Amino acid sequence: MTILREIAQKLNTHEALKVFTDEPMARRFSFKIGGKTPVLVEPENEDALLFTLNLLLENNVPYFILGGGTNIVFGDNGFDGVVISTDKLNGIDEIPLVSREFSAYKNSPVNLETGGPKHILKCGCGTAVNAIVNYAVKNGFTGIEAFCGLPGTVGGGCYMNARCFDLEMSMVTGAVEYLEKVESADSGSARYEKRRKIFTKDSWAYKISPFTDTDSVVTSVEIIVSKAAVQDWDKIKENAAQFMKARVDKGHFKYPCAGSVFKNNHDFGKPTGVIVDECGLKGLAYGGAQVAPWHGNIIINIETASAADVKTLVQMVKDKVKAATGFDLECEILFYGN
Repeated sequence: MTILREIAQKLNTHEALKVFTDEPMARRFSFKIGGKTPVLVEPENEDALLFTLNLLLENNVPYFILGGGTNIVFGDNGFDGVVISTDKLNGIDEIPLVSREFSAYKNSPVNLETGGPKHILKCGCGTAVNAIVNYAVKNGFTGIEAFCGLPGTVGGGCYMNARCFDLEMSMVTGAVEYLEKVESADSGSARYEKRRKIFTKDSWAYKISPFTDTDSVVTSVEIIVSKAAVQDWDKIKENAAQFMKARVDKGHFKYPCAGSVFKNNHDFGKPTGVIVDECGLKGLAYGGAQVAPWHGNIIINIETASAADVKTLVQMVKDKVKAATGFDLECEILFYGN
């Protein structure tokens, strides 16, 4: 703990960093679960984030990047390190994508051949996905309505290649700016350095991105959208509203939760929620956590659930599904901390 106090003092010297100590974390997660962290820092720009990461590397201090906190179960006993929140790293810059630039994106997963004129919405990693959708809808851009109501930030969505209603983040992602940890061949030490890259189609997969299971930190994401004719703007609004209604109807907002708990696996022949339902597990509870009575792939916090409750319930579901079907369910939500 002494080193963490010293780190907090050093971080406090940077004018673009806000530092919190002994910070309660439950309110920062959609599950409303989690203990305290000894140090939480909010960088206000990319340089402050870079400073933070390199200081932590130099001092061998563990750290955890927090976006919208929507796909995570944070430990009841907190985290023995520094939590870096991307909350202040938000904003949207609109950039027309002219024809001569198309070639740079030709191997990306983005379809540039259909729809109206293409524009880039360059978004800071801490920008809420729903805020990006709202901006697009308001300004007559189409292509991302299926993300309406999707919780979390664009940085987190890029990291996990978020998917809903058959739209994947990769399908609308142009270049990504990120910080990459680079090892020095001479000293053996490591430092983060800035990068920008357009990733090819084969760099992405179902719920997998070029950043999954790496130390890289996404700092901004280019979302590519099409400019619609003015007479079509109302239709865009209607489409977005329908996707939001679908989320509401599925009960995503009834209780604190982290969305889908398990990945879908096409080899199983049906969605995971259906499999859990057919195994009779909807409504199964442990402690304050429960498999949603209306959806087999959502676990909800019904009564001050702990992280341990959720973790136990997840394992119970996996074990029961395995015994009944032979299927090994793969967790989509992430567990961090103690």
